[in-house]
Amino acid sequence: MKRSFPAALVVALVLALLPACGRSAGGRCKPGEALCSTKTTALSCQGGKLTEVACRGPLGCTKFQEHANCDDSVASEGDTCMGESDEEYACSLDKKRALICRNGKFASYLECRGKAGCALLGHQVSCDTSVAAKNDPCKVQGASACSEDQKEMLVCRDGRFAHYRYCRGQAGCYSKDDAPACDETLSMELDECGLPGFVVCSVDGKSELICQGGRFVKARTCRTGCTVIAGGRGGIDCK
Repeated sequence: MKRSFPAALVVALVLALLPACGRSAGGRCKPGEALCSTKTTALSCQGGKLTEVACRGPLGCTKFQEHANCDDSVASEGDTCMGESDEEYACSLDKKRALICRNGKFASYLECRGKAGCALLGHQVSCDTSVAAKNDPCKVQGASACSEDQKEMLVCRDGRFAHYRYCRGQAGCYSKDDAPACDETLSMELDECGLPGFVVCSVDGKSELICQGGRFVKARTCRTGCTVIAGGRGGIDCK
């Protein structure tokens, strides 16, 4: 036996099912529109279409009034970001890289190899670049960093970290007063130096070197060896 339903009831059932179907990525939208699709995923209106955004931050995706708040402070390169401007930042999952939103996608911004790693302070990113690798991007001209093996000091030149000093002494490249410092008490001829008259020992212990014209040059031969007593003038025992 066939059972018929009133047309009004059919319409009511369809309308009741619509909210459950929800909206999906690719659907049309209005500028600025955003909604949560799951606790860790949002749909953001970009280019007139809803685009899925991963909300990897600790707050996930939460609804505020009629808008979605997506915590995308933690992201991977290539992830879609909520904003389309260059004023949105995130940290990588391992906290070792700072990312920036460019053309709707997160891209590499800075390498954060130092102990403090990457952190978001409000809308600004904090990135510890006190440890770096050659050719890492940098933002402050003249800023210094230690290489990962602590054998070199690097400097920011034209937006990239480059070699600055060799740190061949026992302490290597280290932190002093929250800034990188370089132990040059053991050096090689023609190594770069900065303090004229600064006296050190050669790595092989056979010579006394002195800083002249921005380079270490041989001052004299030490017949029984060169010993570092204290860095600087009068700090070398050369016999």
